[in-house]
Amino acid sequence: MNAQGSRRLLTFRLDQERRQRLKARLAREGRTMSEVVTHGLRQYVQHARFGIGARPAAGALELPERMAARLRELRSSGRSELLSATLAALNEAGWPLRPLADALGVSKQAVQARVRRRAPAGLVVSCEPPPPFPQRRMASEAGLRPHLTIKIDHALRASAHQVAADEGHSLTQVVEGILDRYLRHGMADADQAPRAAAASVPAAASVPARR
Repeated sequence: MNAQGSRRLLTFRLDQERRQRLKARLAREGRTMSEVVTHGLRQYVQHARFGIGARPAAGALELPERMAARLRELRSSGRSELLSATLAALNEAGWPLRPLADALGVSKQAVQARVRRRAPAGLVVSCEPPPPFPQRRMASEAGLRPHLTIKIDHALRASAHQVAADEGHSLTQVVEGILDRYLRHGMADADQAPRAAAASVPAAASVPARR
């Protein structure tokens, strides 16, 4: 009961053409949609936890170039206090850490450390908020994409949702990226190794007893 209670449903949209391609590949490899998405989300959360830069999903929130250029100029000119105050103001206005880090080419942890610094008295920086996100995809000519629902661990879903929000995109966009990578590359060799190894383990060899 506890195991069942820890699982929740994850619903996202997937166009028919991509769905058919995924169905065919999953059948060839003996996998399920839930298995691929779960594995991809675990990697996504793990990469974020250890500061490994994952590529932004399509439609991810990006800092406008003029704002990114301003941050880079502050950094290159050595105006550290103003840079920290500006980053803090942007974050306060609603900008997640990921697009700020991407604009400077640094880690989220480095941006977070600057955001937490106290700005000098009298130094006030006003910044415009980001556009609403997650940004919606344009509707296809075929109309709305049908929903697809899979079962997923509740804790994993919550963790992935938080990482996605921090990086400025939706969980649906993350899932789409996972499925697109699977369609292009399948599961990585390292991911397939455990299955292959398990399948290739021979029965225990009989060792002649010494007399």
